Amino acid sequence: MRWVGPYVIIGAVLAGCVAVVYGVVGRRPTVTQPIAFNHAVHVGEASLTCADCHTDAGTRRDAGLPGKQVCLDCHDPDQEAGKHPQKDKLFALGKGDGEIPWIRVAVTRPDVFFSHRRHVAAAKIDCLDCHTDQPGLTAPPSTVRLVMPMTACIKCHERNAVSTDCLVCHR
Repeated sequence: MRWVGPYVIIGAVLAGCVAVVYGVVGRRPTVTQPIAFNHAVHVGEASLTCADCHTDAGTRRDAGLPGKQVCLDCHDPDQEAGKHPQKDKLFALGKGDGEIPWIRVAVTRPDVFFSHRRHVAAAKIDCLDCHTDQPGLTAPPSTVRLVMPMTACIKCHERNAVSTDCLVCHR
């Protein structure tokens, strides 16, 4: 009977790990963003950088999602109203007191501490090193997803001579 104890503990730990992973990526709820933002047009045609819209990327842990004023700084309701349904949604939101109710879809695992400021401002890593698919997206992702697998993080840390000790990222 003494040998049963360790197997029960190992089984419980494995079940816990599966539950954590399943909780982050297993159930992928479909989301609909308030505006069908087209990264391909903004990054490709308008030549905007990520930081033009995600203004907190260099100064905060989270890059943040653009507020309505960021959009309205470029899009003028007086000149563009009625020309595109997504812009009309922006203009309608712009008249209200609230912000654009974006739904966050790019996530990290709950046990991972990731700071955009540390990676963008301090390490000078380009956003597209991690968010590789963004420039080609013609519509927002419709499911919550992990930004990148841990193996990619480790390869980047090794390539840049940054510690791969677990506690550097995992809390």
